[in-house]
Amino acid sequence: MKGYQKLTIITSVLGLIIPFIGLFLYFLINSFIGIPVLALFVGWALLIAIAIIAINVGAIFAAFKFKNMKIVGGILIACGVLLFALIQWFAIPALVLFVIAGIMALREKNTLSNLKGENLKP
Repeated sequence: MKGYQKLTIITSVLGLIIPFIGLFLYFLINSFIGIPVLALFVGWALLIAIAIIAINVGAIFAAFKFKNMKIVGGILIACGVLLFALIQWFAIPALVLFVIAGIMALREKNTLSNLKGENLKP
């Protein structure tokens, strides 16, 4: 596993903890109330939590599924910027870590050992 992949997993897992706890509490409290009245007051927070989860899962997907390092680096940097645009000052640690992971991915070279024999024919 490469360094940018490790950093992406650490950042994304830490970024997924709070939205999942928030969604769990939302559905737990909403089940006690019985009517989705809670959505009138914190519906925007529910949408932001879903967006945060989508961005973090997208970062993990990009780090492990794409082979082009320039695309991966750009996506990781974009994920950090999107998180910062979505939740402003609370996302500064995620922004910094995603930008570092993106720069590490951009500096990664596709060497023969990284290709793992995908393009090699016997």
